[in-house]
Amino acid sequence: MTDDPIKAVAATVQLSDTLAIDGYLMPSNEFRAGIGGAAVILGYGKDWFNRLASKAPNKLKAFRDGGFTGRLQPIIAPRSSGTRGASRAQTISLNDLTKLIAVEANAGNKRAIAIQSAFTLEGLDSRFRDAFGVSQLSPDAKRQFFGMTFEQYLEALADNQAELDALQLPGDSLYYLEGEEDVVW
Repeated sequence: MTDDPIKAVAATVQLSDTLAIDGYLMPSNEFRAGIGGAAVILGYGKDWFNRLASKAPNKLKAFRDGGFTGRLQPIIAPRSSGTRGASRAQTISLNDLTKLIAVEANAGNKRAIAIQSAFTLEGLDSRFRDAFGVSQLSPDAKRQFFGMTFEQYLEALADNQAELDALQLPGDSLYYLEGEEDVVW
């Protein structure tokens, strides 16, 4: 279900030096994320979500079963200074973005696992800093911290997969269920 477009303020939310998502500030002060950018950070094309209903209804069902509401809110946001017009985007709530990441991580999406792990470590670091009275990281330091953590988790997941592949014996593939060859146990 979509509603009429709402005017919003747009910003690029830089998670790391190499990972960003379009963010929007709604008139109600709610933050929302662009669904195209959410797909990209998970390793898909910008139109991935729009194709789910027709191409992968089971995946869409898994998202809904995971608590994803699927409520898209179209927005109109002024373009950056020096350009004319406004951009349009379909947005999802941060809660729905979290659900997308969690369901994708549960399905074995390595980028989603790395994103989830990086956010968890960043959040834990922040709470420990609060508990011990240590100053919080600057926005640039947070972006670098997230980026290093994200990359470390991606490398570790790739190393784990390489080890599993090296340990695989002839005939092991006979024991994989259809479509589960890429699942990391």
